[in-house]
Amino acid sequence: MGDRAGRQNIAVTCFYFDYAARKEQSVTSMMGSLVKQAVSGMENIPEEVSRVFHEQKMVIGGRGPRLPDIVKMLQAITSSRRTFVCIDALDECSAENRVKLLSSLKQILEKSPRTRIIIIGRPHVRDEVEMRLAGRVISVSLGPTKEDIIEYLRIRLEGDQTPDAMDENLAADILEKIPQNIPEMYVGAMAPGIPPTLSANKYASRFLLVSLNIDAILHESTISRRREKLSKTTDGLELGDVYGVTIERIREQDGDRSTFGMEALMWISHAERPLQANELCHALAVQPGSIDFDAGNIPSMSTLVSCCQGLITVDKEASTVRLIHFTLQEYLSSHPDIFSGPHSAMAEICLTYLNSRQVKALSTARSPDTQNAPFLEYCSAYWGAHAKRELSECARLLALELLKENYNKIQTKLLLAQVKYMYLDDLDIFHSFSGLHCASFFGIGEVVATLIEMEYYDINGEDFLGRTPLAWAAQNGHEGVVETLLGREEVKPEKPDKYSRTPLLFAAQNGHEGVVRILLGREEVNPDKADNYGQTPLIDAARNGHEGVVEILLGRKEVNPDKPDSYGQTPLSHAAWHGHEGLLKILLGREGVSPDKPDDDGRTPLSFAASRGHEGVVKLLLGREEVNPDKLGNSGRTPLQYAAQCGHEGVVKVLLGREEVDPEKPDNSGQTPLSFAALYGREGVVKILLGRKEVNPNQPDNDCQTPLWYAAQCGHERVVALLQSRKVVTPSTIEGLGDTT
Repeated sequence: MGDRAGRQNIAVTCFYFDYAARKEQSVTSMMGSLVKQAVSGMENIPEEVSRVFHEQKMVIGGRGPRLPDIVKMLQAITSSRRTFVCIDALDECSAENRVKLLSSLKQILEKSPRTRIIIIGRPHVRDEVEMRLAGRVISVSLGPTKEDIIEYLRIRLEGDQTPDAMDENLAADILEKIPQNIPEMYVGAMAPGIPPTLSANKYASRFLLVSLNIDAILHESTISRRREKLSKTTDGLELGDVYGVTIERIREQDGDRSTFGMEALMWISHAERPLQANELCHALAVQPGSIDFDAGNIPSMSTLVSCCQGLITVDKEASTVRLIHFTLQEYLSSHPDIFSGPHSAMAEICLTYLNSRQVKALSTARSPDTQNAPFLEYCSAYWGAHAKRELSECARLLALELLKENYNKIQTKLLLAQVKYMYLDDLDIFHSFSGLHCASFFGIGEVVATLIEMEYYDINGEDFLGRTPLAWAAQNGHEGVVETLLGREEVKPEKPDKYSRTPLLFAAQNGHEGVVRILLGREEVNPDKADNYGQTPLIDAARNGHEGVVEILLGRKEVNPDKPDSYGQTPLSHAAWHGHEGLLKILLGREGVSPDKPDDDGRTPLSFAASRGHEGVVKLLLGREEVNPDKLGNSGRTPLQYAAQCGHEGVVKVLLGREEVDPEKPDNSGQTPLSFAALYGREGVVKILLGRKEVNPNQPDNDCQTPLWYAAQCGHERVVALLQSRKVVTPSTIEGLGDTT
């Protein structure tokens, strides 16, 4: 498809969902990947894409585009170029993310009807796809023939790495018996004409039986052993039974092959993120409790693949190791007795690695070279996650050994690298991040309880950010640790960091309702205390959409629901900016909340919602009598001008439905909504505005530049054509620009 598309100026984008990477594969990252692929072959990047990235760079600290912005970018790209979007393994995407994904795809199809979306997944997601893409879906099932399976087996036999263990008779029996014993597999296919979803019926996963059985046969090294395996092919067994049989084969292997195989499965199925191949190899080389890491114990990746009897595979592009199929993850999760205490065992491995002489030696170097310690990043970032789930006595002692002094600087940096918006390079700043800070960060109650009894730990000690152990526990929602720390008389529950952010603010910011309630139970805690930027717990909760926390805070009489931050923006403004309709309803239901309160730049909640394209929020605000739909900001710009500039056609239509809105009103520079739409190439908005008789397409701004001048200057040919179609537009309006075609 990619080769054919390239010759026809058609974009082909794809994304593969992996259950093991579900934490990293958010809808935002997935859609962002599609944007990168779609623009890679374009000579000119669409204006919408450039605008969004420019706007995000202007945000304090910088940030990546958000999902609504990415959807608009894809709409702009697919509107100008026919695009195929291929999404594989939708069934491995979490249910919550599937809702967001399908909603986003629907929006793209509505704007770009020529776009074709191919979705592959197991049958249980088909109904959801059909419901959310109503009227746009065709499902077709195709069943491979017996000849297809035979052809696959021929290919595997040709690639046999032990040809001496195969003869003509055995090969013929394999080609005959396996297709007979394995039920047919059905996969979906794309129907021509409209965007379909591809789905598999209940036999889809059965094709794995073919792969697993031929793997088991070819794994043997003699003809007799291979024939014995063939005689045990799983006639009539379910896939789960095959997994069980294969795991028994792994356990029955000689020497350390059994240990390698089972431990590899344990790590891959229970790791906090997908493991790199070299990380897994180093993990299996660690001897729990040893003070030395012996590189001579590191197994090769090919050895591990062999020991796992075909149940694991290496993703060559990402260099990550994963299970052969999502159904194997389901099988292992539903059979917890397969592994004994996996998380405590993994915690012990990580802690042994971090306590090794080789890793400790790295902490003394000014610019440490960690290339020879590929497992260091995972251990530093996730040992506590495993220990929190299961903490053996051995793991507890190893943790105390690691944390008894100030925490290792390198490990601190690798740990905090996973915290959003924290960009830290200088190792010297980490010296004050103590073991108590680390244990509180992870929420390991037993370790925290032991550490606070040690005299040399200051329970209110500040780290390099001025944060206390309580602040880290509150930020990460560890209720048990918060209660343990608050149980000490000397703890200061209101102690702020160097930006005046309190533990309550961190808990509210991240939506931890339980921690918020615990902290509000202390008299010393001010529920309305602002940080250096005027941000209160209520503002942070409103900005991030945490309705439960907002309800809790509004239940306190000390909390001012309309208190602005240092920029004059209220909780309602933040909720409107981010499109949180539920929060808007909650706040608008409170007395004292002004729905039209401007910030220091004169921008109202309606202005923010209009600029972001949140049509539902706009409608809610316009339902309030106090809201002026045409209110000017300090720059003289109205909500309509912001919506027109950003190309939000739905919002433009809603605003133009109000009599008070002047579609021709200029800002302080004389630019009208039409000027902004023309400048940014918003073809749809230009059409809407030109449909209003009071709109003058020749209206110049303070620099005598008309909408047509802006469109021609920026190369928006289709907008130029629209404007020229209005009889009153004259060529003189673009004098001096030369040829506009």
